Amino acid sequence: MLSNFRSFAQSPLALVIIVLLVLAFAIALPGSGGIFTGSGDAVVTVGPERISQRELSSAFNGEVRRLQDQDSSITAEQARAEGLGEQVLQQQITLAAFAARARELGLEVSNQAIVREVADIPAFLNPVTGDFDRDAMTAALRRVGMSEDQFADNIEGDLLRTQLIATLAGLSGSPDQMAQTRYLVAEERRRVTGLVIDASTADEIADPTDEELQTFIEETPGQNGQPLFTRPEFRAFTLVRLQLQDFIRDVAIDETFLRDTYDYERSTGRLGTPATRSFAQLTTQDEATAQAAAERLTAGETPADIAAALGLGAPLIQEDVQVGDIPDSQLAEAVFGMAAEESAAIEGRFAWSAVLVTAAEDAFIPTFEEERDRLQASAAQAQATDDLYDAVERFETARADGASLEVAAESAGVPLEIYQPLALNSIDEDLGFDAARYQSLAPELLPVAFDSVEGFAIDLRTFNETDFFTLRVDSIVPSRPFELDEIRDQAEARWRSIQVDTQLRTRAEDALAQLEAGDDMELVSLTTGGRTETSTLQRGQTAGAFSQLAMSTAFNMSVGDIDMLQVGEGTYLLMTLNEIIPADIATASDLEMDGISSNIDSQLGDDVLQATRDYLVREYGITDESVDARLFSLAIGETDPNAPR
Repeated sequence: MLSNFRSFAQSPLALVIIVLLVLAFAIALPGSGGIFTGSGDAVVTVGPERISQRELSSAFNGEVRRLQDQDSSITAEQARAEGLGEQVLQQQITLAAFAARARELGLEVSNQAIVREVADIPAFLNPVTGDFDRDAMTAALRRVGMSEDQFADNIEGDLLRTQLIATLAGLSGSPDQMAQTRYLVAEERRRVTGLVIDASTADEIADPTDEELQTFIEETPGQNGQPLFTRPEFRAFTLVRLQLQDFIRDVAIDETFLRDTYDYERSTGRLGTPATRSFAQLTTQDEATAQAAAERLTAGETPADIAAALGLGAPLIQEDVQVGDIPDSQLAEAVFGMAAEESAAIEGRFAWSAVLVTAAEDAFIPTFEEERDRLQASAAQAQATDDLYDAVERFETARADGASLEVAAESAGVPLEIYQPLALNSIDEDLGFDAARYQSLAPELLPVAFDSVEGFAIDLRTFNETDFFTLRVDSIVPSRPFELDEIRDQAEARWRSIQVDTQLRTRAEDALAQLEAGDDMELVSLTTGGRTETSTLQRGQTAGAFSQLAMSTAFNMSVGDIDMLQVGEGTYLLMTLNEIIPADIATASDLEMDGISSNIDSQLGDDVLQATRDYLVREYGITDESVDARLFSLAIGETDPNAPR
């Protein structure tokens, strides 16, 4: 959390006075509550710690923003659907559990430790006076959506957990023998020989009779317990969609409105990029010293060397700041009037300074013509959204008055979509598949049709975040087994593959019996068909017929063992282990061994922390029933707080 805040707080506007923070922390230290102390609205209580609705909501929203930084198309609704809310809740429970145990063990955070931690945040230091500025602190915290109490609690909690976790992680150091053993295991090789029997060696299969195929169709089971060759259920339905894109097509935006919008955005600083400056500042007590320092900056001396020579404080280095980021307005005006590599003595409101501008970027404001397409699209979407909701209102009013889908759609000015029977995966009764139809219906709408009652239109629902739909199931075609004429080709192909596999399995079993009787593999390959392959491989390596399954089996065999594996449909491998080639630890470099040791330490540390977390959660009795489902739903922004978790 602190690293995230440091990343944000790069502006001198984010001024925080250390003395005030120490007082705030003193209130928050043991005896006054915990790092998760809420306002009586605990989503879950972990020992003495409480995770409030506010805290969980803040953590969830922070994770959503982090995801949106990586992919701006991600929405909070999508994040909830993917289980982000539950993940964040478990993270918060973990933090609370470690904090609770840290307190129980008597771990405390001193005021001095807090002061040192806060002092490491450069933007919390006043660049001119170093004096306390409560308003600046409040503004900085507000920009990241955090109160003073939350910030205080988070710093204390970070330090407490760090103490406990560092102790636990330190218990996981691995002895050298573990690294050596892992190296020997990883580098060991095994030479194997295999007899491959596949479909290329199969005898010709006679054509099946109709009776054989009919029996095969009726009796071959599928994964769902129904016969494999079963026609799915089909449903015909009428669909009404009110889609924002349909309304955008009809929107025309007046040019005057676009220009007015452009002028407004320009006047309020919402267009383009602002001017920025990067500079080094040396604060002095008088004009003469400032002039002397400025001259030395111009001559090329470093700010640090000048500060040391003139007995000044450490130089303040500012990177890419905007004019409003500099608290001293006089200093800001002068700095933003300077060019890159220019230095000068400047009289500010508080003191004289010598300044060297290291980089200067002027403001960029795009022209109306450059912004016109964006303004047009934004205005069109806003107008279309209004039109969409007007249509929704007309549609719902008509439905409330008893109108059918057809009449209500006509009242709203939206089209009806009538679909002949489709399966859940959008194939039609002729088993035809249309990719565009699938994308339009299958992901969201068809499942609703298959959950609806025949003959009744459902209430209007949202989909695609901006759109609405309703549908009525008009007819249902029940699932049934295929007739022979409908599925002959597919059934015969499947029947043949099973016949071939059965034939090859019998042949492989015969070969296995010969090999176990002591016959040579090359000789057996001549009598049973197939080909032989030999490879020397490490764990995890594959080659030819030696798949991951085969090599996993090989590393559990002894020299001379023989095994039979099915490595694919209609493909069998008779494998023997010829030789075990051990690794030589003497050939391992120090770099390799250090990497293995580091990896083991990391894994052991993770295991220790996970085991401790699981133990604490069990000890504090945290189960699904411990969580207030209503507050959890509210915290992650679910519209229905009574929805089951």
